[in-house]
Amino acid sequence: MVTTSNQVRWMQVWSLASVQGAITLTWIAYGIYLPKFIEQVFGYPASQAQQFAALLLVIESAIAIIIEPLFGGLSDRLQRWFSSRMPLIVAGAIASTALFIGLPCIFIFGGANEATRIILPSLAILWAMVMASFRSPVLCLLGSFAGATQLPLAASVLTLVGGMVGSIKPLATNFILGLGAPATFAIASITLLAGVASLRMAMTYIPKNIPKKSSSDINPELEKAESLPIRDFLANLAIVMLVGAAIGLGIRLLMGDVLPRTIKAELVSFTKLSPEILIGAALIIQAFLALVTGSVSKLIDNKRLMIISLGAIAAGLGLLSVGYGAIASILIILFMLVCLSAVNNGMIAFALTMVPKALSGLTVGMFFGGLSGAISIFGYLVPKSSNILLPNVLLLTASAFLVAGVGIALGEKITRNSVNLI
Repeated sequence: MVTTSNQVRWMQVWSLASVQGAITLTWIAYGIYLPKFIEQVFGYPASQAQQFAALLLVIESAIAIIIEPLFGGLSDRLQRWFSSRMPLIVAGAIASTALFIGLPCIFIFGGANEATRIILPSLAILWAMVMASFRSPVLCLLGSFAGATQLPLAASVLTLVGGMVGSIKPLATNFILGLGAPATFAIASITLLAGVASLRMAMTYIPKNIPKKSSSDINPELEKAESLPIRDFLANLAIVMLVGAAIGLGIRLLMGDVLPRTIKAELVSFTKLSPEILIGAALIIQAFLALVTGSVSKLIDNKRLMIISLGAIAAGLGLLSVGYGAIASILIILFMLVCLSAVNNGMIAFALTMVPKALSGLTVGMFFGGLSGAISIFGYLVPKSSNILLPNVLLLTASAFLVAGVGIALGEKITRNSVNLI
């Protein structure tokens, strides 16, 4: 179930994007309502409930450091044994849906007592663990739907859908709260199950009688590496985790701190629009720019494009620190959003081309484990980054992206060395 290097199975890619969008939607609903649940069940004031919810998110991200690679590697074994990762994906989606629906049920029927104060956070953490268990197996399927040179283009669809769904949070939080927890959680759950069902159905349309091709369809340089043990690729996997951590921290700071601060300081008074509308617009623009940068990726090697884009984001952050005014800030932000789209498109492709196809689930798990780890560690060490001066945040963000660029360059070198050892 592989593709040639210039082929994209668009029906399967769009089905995969629907699962990605559904996962994003469930996390948005969870992030909006979790503080409300805590506020009612524990009797905390809103600020304290937000802090407790943030602590739970940090714990969940820390657990994902282990869960993501573990289940990504397990899905690789299922692929070898049963020629499919779908049993793990379907089981994870069903289990997560059951747990997800349980959260508002506890809130509604459990009341405020000692039992629910134990069950609510425990169930929330368990749900996050199950969600992490099938993200890597799902996303590594991209390598089966697109050849090596087309992976970033195919990933642009995932970036588009994820960005469009992500814009719901700043633009429609009040609407989601107006729906109420039962309706919101039911819609998100149905969407996730429908997305997984569409992916399962789409995969039945992949011909089964294709002659088996080598792993070179994903990475020609690692054609003979399929049968080598994991220990031969520990350096590759470590680089993938490093890059995931650096990109995760950079995106967390850029989209969660630098962009909101800049918008509030420079653009609200200039445009007469609310920060929520401007942030939502930025997410939508970044989503559509992914299609443009996905087309550019056909002309430039993905690793090279990512290195250039990461360096350009760092340069844009340097320009932003100078403070040229509102119009200049808009242009700089648009420039960084273009570069960020290229990075988002190339992340999974980078991970997949660092190892043989037999380790695709593990390497995607390592990438997202690193990403989750960076967010967890940063959330623990710096609970409220708004307390950091903006110049320091800009420097930290630029440093994170530059470290990611260096990691990708090292990954390219290590990959070439792996070929020489084969």
